[in-house]
Amino acid sequence: MGSLGKDAAAGERVVLAVNGARHEAAGVDPSTTLLEFLRTRTPVRGPKLGCGEGEG
Repeated sequence: MGSLGKDAAAGERVVLAVNGARHEAAGVDPSTTLLEFLRTRTPVRGPKLGCGEGEG
């Protein structure tokens, strides 16, 4: 999900609701993955990266 921070690069804020809690961040790099955002900008630490490839 490389476009997570697309609007943030233009001065906008990224806003996510995770487990019912609101998390906001500005200036998120457009190449930031959702997993990286969750681990670095929220208290969420449980998600893990799988094989990195989709089903095919």
